[in-house]
Amino acid sequence: MKHLLPMRLFTAVTLGIGFVVPAAAAELSLKAATIGSQQGIQMSGLTALSEHVAEATGGNVEIDLFHSGSLGDQISNIESLDTRTLDIATIETPITTIDEDMGLLSLPYLFRDREHVANVLNGELGDTLKSRLNEQGYRVIGFYEGGFRHITNNSHAIETPDDLSGLRIRTPGSRQRVEMFNAYGANASPLPYPELYSALQTGVFDGQENPLVEVEASRFYEVQDYLSLSGHVYTVGFLLMNEERFQDLPESARKALLEGGAKAFDATVAFGESADQRVIELVEKNGMQVNEVDTDAFIEASKPLWDSFTEDMSDDARELVERIASHP
Repeated sequence: MKHLLPMRLFTAVTLGIGFVVPAAAAELSLKAATIGSQQGIQMSGLTALSEHVAEATGGNVEIDLFHSGSLGDQISNIESLDTRTLDIATIETPITTIDEDMGLLSLPYLFRDREHVANVLNGELGDTLKSRLNEQGYRVIGFYEGGFRHITNNSHAIETPDDLSGLRIRTPGSRQRVEMFNAYGANASPLPYPELYSALQTGVFDGQENPLVEVEASRFYEVQDYLSLSGHVYTVGFLLMNEERFQDLPESARKALLEGGAKAFDATVAFGESADQRVIELVEKNGMQVNEVDTDAFIEASKPLWDSFTEDMSDDARELVERIASHP
């Protein structure tokens, strides 16, 4: 199988007669996959994880990184974790295929800002999320930032939900996200992400919603005129392993992975923070108009959605929503 990145680092000594002697290979090699691009936020986290594990184990454990969906989409990556043909995967919205209640993390305006996110994920509530997934046979070795999602479109600046009235907005294949934007007044429907740029370019959709890092990576500024900083959803990412596979590893490797998972979270948050200002400057330079939204108006319009989105969730999940929302 062809690797998309240089996966093993070797120290070479060149002898006088021209031979090159490589360093000894690692004792244990793990495979990690993401659908994110090589320059994307997910890879920034996996790279931080890989570098820490190599350093902490003295090079005895290495992680081979596969980006851009080269090992399949997130659903197939979860299946590969189950069959133990893949060791680590970056999982976002499809975490609900493991635990439907994890859809609570996609509630609009559940997270106020990055400080709130960090306080939740790095504390008792984060441990609760990990425990729920552990009960299903998975080990969360760390969280990572997917980012706050914002709205772009070709019609006009979005300041209140009413400004979305009638706009054709592309969403991911998430029932919650479609219902959310329809409740705001938009005409929302899902579309596979690889088809989105063309759909915006040809006017099939008026707009879309994604983190700023995706506005940059997919060059949406070339086919969109307005960026409205709504921050309506924060995407929590999971660095996921099969629990049995995790337990089969040496203690030193398990310790290094958990330490590396924390570093991955920090790396992706730093990536996202840097991207916020960089991307705004980039899109403005390319002619987009950037505006803040009336957040209070969006929060008010989102309140009925919390009831409809959580009505089929367990009592524990609804309690968890309240604990997250009220957490400092």
